[in-house]
Amino acid sequence: MNVLTNIWNHPKTSAAGLLIAVVSIAGVLSQQGISLGKAGTGTVVSLASALATALLGLLAKDPEAASQQVGGSASQRAGVSSTSAKLGAWILIALTVSATLPTTGCTKSTSELQSDATTLASALNNLAAVIQTSDATAASNLKTAAAALTAAAQSGTTGPAWELALNAATSGAEVVLSAIPVTAPYAALLSIAVAAAEAIIANTVGGRTSVKAVATGNNGNLLWYMRTGRGLLRHRFGRGPAGDFKASWNTEAAATGFAGAAVK
Repeated sequence: MNVLTNIWNHPKTSAAGLLIAVVSIAGVLSQQGISLGKAGTGTVVSLASALATALLGLLAKDPEAASQQVGGSASQRAGVSSTSAKLGAWILIALTVSATLPTTGCTKSTSELQSDATTLASALNNLAAVIQTSDATAASNLKTAAAALTAAAQSGTTGPAWELALNAATSGAEVVLSAIPVTAPYAALLSIAVAAAEAIIANTVGGRTSVKAVATGNNGNLLWYMRTGRGLLRHRFGRGPAGDFKASWNTEAAATGFAGAAVK
């Protein structure tokens, strides 16, 4: 109840605290490569941070506080001045944090995307080797998808054209994965792979590129893999996306009896 009372009695301070929290969380998400999708040429995360910072600026220039400072007693003016100074300090911190956020273009560097794609390709190759005897067709398709990812990641080019090629290779890998039934004993691993692929697609230009499929995809399977993968791909502060994928993949591989598919 005290929390609700404080919010009721000090709405501006509460609003400022909420906005500062948005900016701070946006900074953490950005450092982890989490964009929550694109907003124009930027990302949803950077847009949320920019809006929160703008609203903080409006709070700092609250005309009501200025009138209280002019018309109140000496102690009231001192209190308002102290509050304004504290709010100004927090806004300065928020502006500093928001300035570190990417506002345009890709939210990941080329080297990060290469690392993500290479790790995903390695995982698919390892899984293909493990299931070769039990499902040769799926194994062959996984190897094809992995080869396309590796070729795109290590093409030696940079810029939008390179991102488009990587986007296409990753989209093609998703088609291959979606062709495998969700009843497969290694379906959890495929879910983690799809989650990793989604992160690459979200951080490359062109959205989801249309590709010539090497297997007949299944949208129903893909949606299941997407939903399941979000829960299985666990993030840890200070660890990059490739590290998150590798740790989640290896944990699930050991738990489901496919330890041979672990990524070194």
